[in-house]
Amino acid sequence: MSNSRLARALVLTAWAGFFGYLWASNDMVRYLGPRTYWVVPFGFITLGAAAAAHFVALGSERRSWTGTRAAKGLSRSDLIGIAALMLPIVAAAAVPQAELGALAVSRKATGAGATAGLVAPPAPEAGRAPNFIDVHFANESEEYATTLGIGDGTELGLVGFVSDSTTAGEFTLTRFYVSCCAADAIPYSVTVVDDQGADFPDNTWLRVNGVLANDGTEYRLVADGIEEVAEPDSPYLY
Repeated sequence: MSNSRLARALVLTAWAGFFGYLWASNDMVRYLGPRTYWVVPFGFITLGAAAAAHFVALGSERRSWTGTRAAKGLSRSDLIGIAALMLPIVAAAAVPQAELGALAVSRKATGAGATAGLVAPPAPEAGRAPNFIDVHFANESEEYATTLGIGDGTELGLVGFVSDSTTAGEFTLTRFYVSCCAADAIPYSVTVVDDQGADFPDNTWLRVNGVLANDGTEYRLVADGIEEVAEPDSPYLY
């Protein structure tokens, strides 16, 4: 039996199993955006079929041998290739949940500032409830803010995680936007003013209700109600 063919069959099985796990557990929402969800069931089906075909071929190959022929061993290049293919699965197993939290925000420049230009602003539909992305673009465009009805006194409710709580009386609430996958995630943040001075550790998920107030540089959410909540099943904006 060909050891190299067997190794390929096992690698394909491992990848099919990985995609199958992401699909069955719905953990794909932590790794991918809705536009690329199709990759998971497609990978499970196609790689599973390819693995099955390899095992069928191995069975035929085994029956055709007389038993006196030695199996062909794996070359160094085969071993390197197999290791490279298995590395992403091992990494995903070592870190079972793709978490984007406060540390990731600090590594993505300053909030959405340096990278948000890569994402086109959503259509400013009047009457739509503003979100993190809307507040960001309202800070950059008065016309955008006016179209959405964003201004001083606008009531707003946001659910996000604390990404910076180092300043007394305020903290930064953040939500990541994912277009393709977690690797291209962009953080969008809103500064929350909290007169109660509550101390929330970084990465705490909160629901904050309040009104917007422009301090001359940005819209800040003046909180009149803060509630600690569980992380949403789908933690990212899409």
